[in-house]
Amino acid sequence: MQDDKASSPLIPCLALAKAFLLLASLFITCEAHADNVADFYRKTNVVIGIGSGPGGGYDAYARLLARNYGRFLPGNPTVIVQNIPGAGGLKGANSLYNIAPKDGSNIAILQNTLTLNQIARSTSVAYDLTKFGWLGSMSTTSTICAFTKNAQVETANDIFTKDVIIGTSSGSTAMIPAILNSLAKTRFKGVKGYESTNNVLLAMERNEVNGVCGWGWDSAKVQARTYLENNAFKISLDIANDPNPDLKAMGVPFIMDLVQEGDDKAALQLILSTQVYNRPFAAPPGIPAERLTALQKAFADTMKDSAFLAEAARSNMDIAFMGPNEIEKLLAAAFKAPAAVQERAINELKQAGWGGL
Repeated sequence: MQDDKASSPLIPCLALAKAFLLLASLFITCEAHADNVADFYRKTNVVIGIGSGPGGGYDAYARLLARNYGRFLPGNPTVIVQNIPGAGGLKGANSLYNIAPKDGSNIAILQNTLTLNQIARSTSVAYDLTKFGWLGSMSTTSTICAFTKNAQVETANDIFTKDVIIGTSSGSTAMIPAILNSLAKTRFKGVKGYESTNNVLLAMERNEVNGVCGWGWDSAKVQARTYLENNAFKISLDIANDPNPDLKAMGVPFIMDLVQEGDDKAALQLILSTQVYNRPFAAPPGIPAERLTALQKAFADTMKDSAFLAEAARSNMDIAFMGPNEIEKLLAAAFKAPAAVQERAINELKQAGWGGL
């Protein structure tokens, strides 16, 4: 005897109807979410926090984004900026993590070095970078060494066999040479006391020093354009984990090709890993998923917009988009690095004068 239920033509029809209703409900839900997101941003300004004062690189990139971002967000909200300077970006990161509304109305550009603060277990850290809602990064960078002819650096190996007199101001132009001396065995001799990189450049012009090291390429190619065009000095070292395309095309030696494998190189790579996400943006943890998705999509769409890219080019600002998944992978790799490598990297930073604690 046949099973009447099994043979009934109504069964597949009912299954098909249920599938149709499910798809329809999902479509309606997605449409409702989209409408809700647009309605929220139509009524709400978006605030971009900046963990440094006006006038610097982080400020410039955040303001460039603010002028374009609203065009790509649902509801086209007004986007404003808010500078929250203090403690090398820690104040801004702590504010985004703990104080900013978790409704999708606040995002921030975060200093890339905050990764090192967290690895160092700084007592000032009140955030967890792995829990932010990452939108992406606007650029990557390398730092460089540039030398005058008086430095007599003819080949890449000369920086390991000859003393090179360089000028230092503060930050990376003082720290990077010290770190390279320790981890890569270079022979830089720093002359302290210069107030800024511009002062070091003038000192190179007067032959007081023979070079500068730890200078961000994104700044250098703007500040040093005349010097480079006049061959007053030569860019002689690309300091990063991956070669910079501009510098590679110029034939600039790459530091990782010159350093032997081992713990020293691993520590140097950890220190330099934050350069890859040079201008990263994030939302606070815990914002509604559909709003985070909207913020991420709008960020990605802005990065490929022709008007945005043209404005960046006019301002000599490099744009190299990195998505949130890539940032999360790089953070995970840094935090999962062997404890000995993390400790070595932080100790080298401290000895070089890093005030990240």
